[in-house]
Amino acid sequence: MKKVQNKQMEKMGNGAEMQKSSVHALMVQDGEIQDITLNEAEVESLLYMIEEEKMARDIYDALYELTGIESFDVISNSEQKHYDKLLEVASKAGVDTTTISDEAGVYTNSEIQDLYTTLLAQGSLSSEDALSVGILIEQTDIADLQSTLEDADITLLGQVYSHLLDASQNHLAAFESIA
Repeated sequence: MKKVQNKQMEKMGNGAEMQKSSVHALMVQDGEIQDITLNEAEVESLLYMIEEEKMARDIYDALYELTGIESFDVISNSEQKHYDKLLEVASKAGVDTTTISDEAGVYTNSEIQDLYTTLLAQGSLSSEDALSVGILIEQTDIADLQSTLEDADITLLGQVYSHLLDASQNHLAAFESIA
């Protein structure tokens, strides 16, 4: 199982398909105008993180239905907020997200699609396996966000990722406390 988890963690670290140009927009944040210019790597990262948050939400919803473990429901709601925030940032930055499906379990990024299928099957085996999947998702999300933040300037996108990192650390602690 460790080999499968390590392979899946490597897959989650890979980016989404790139959009070919940088994007630029202005938005108001806390009463001040924020200039949002995303380069290709930031666009790629943002699109990947949107689908990663959606995948976490979708898996947690499914695992809640299967196990009845309340933490999955609570954390799924938080993942929905993360997903919505990232979509808002993408919209304000002019990033095209129309290819991202609203349907649960459907992803543009084939690696995330494969990961969803694998993790859902693994988490469906037992409550313990479900919690292990939750822990794995949050550990991987934390690693992805930390890596992305190392490369990010202190920008609005960096601030959003920093908040998501804090939330993922809280989610990990919640899953570990009941595992």
